[in-house]
Amino acid sequence: MVDGWKELYGSPVFHTTMGDNEASRIGAVERFGEIIEVLREREPLSSRAVASALDVSKSTAHAYLATMEELEYVTRSPDGYAVSLKFLEYGMEERERLPIVDVAADTIEQLASDTSEAVYLVVEEHGYGVYVDYALGERAVTTHAIVGTRSPLHSIASGKTILAHLPEERVDEIVAAHGLPAETERTIQSREALDETLARVREQGYAINEHEANAGTRAVGAPVVVDDEVVAAIAVAGPAHRITPERIEADVLGEVLAAANEIELTYPS
Repeated sequence: MVDGWKELYGSPVFHTTMGDNEASRIGAVERFGEIIEVLREREPLSSRAVASALDVSKSTAHAYLATMEELEYVTRSPDGYAVSLKFLEYGMEERERLPIVDVAADTIEQLASDTSEAVYLVVEEHGYGVYVDYALGERAVTTHAIVGTRSPLHSIASGKTILAHLPEERVDEIVAAHGLPAETERTIQSREALDETLARVREQGYAINEHEANAGTRAVGAPVVVDDEVVAAIAVAGPAHRITPERIEADVLGEVLAAANEIELTYPS
């Protein structure tokens, strides 16, 4: 009975020192997260396929999936199990609680109109850049980024401005946790190059994305800093043939910086 419990829920870990992340982990919660990630990447899947992916018995996988279905975190169809839209509900509710979304809405709409391009609002969470809002100008070309998308911070203009204004120890934590994955051949892939880039971003007050997240696109981003803390970043992005270095210098950069400043001034203190 004990062995079966351990297989289903993982070995329970109870410690009084909650500052130690390893010591405070609970196996059942980790398994729940692993199942969600597997389904997110490959759904729909049968319980047998989930069991194979996680290297657990089919009965263990089935027990988890049945419980998760009952709690409405997954759905079941003839094709298998899939992540439910309950997570979308949670995410959208949390998004609405972010002050930056309401504060920045009119400004990014105006920036999109002025530049005729796509404008994105990004915050940092768990070491990723999370897109929490966007606006599209009349010539905007959408990329992979939609509300809720997470991207490596070092690969996007807005993310680089966020990294540049985080404490150094936080940057160390993010790089240690996620590395510097290459989205394209132009993505920053070494810590030395990252440090040099962040120093330059801090000095000039903005960041450029040169085909680093998506080949053929260019973006310029600026941070939103309130009371010496970076709360978000904005970026104008579009086809590289249209958002040229010359155009960035002539007008786009000034408009991005002005928009970021406007958001900073209206952000609640």
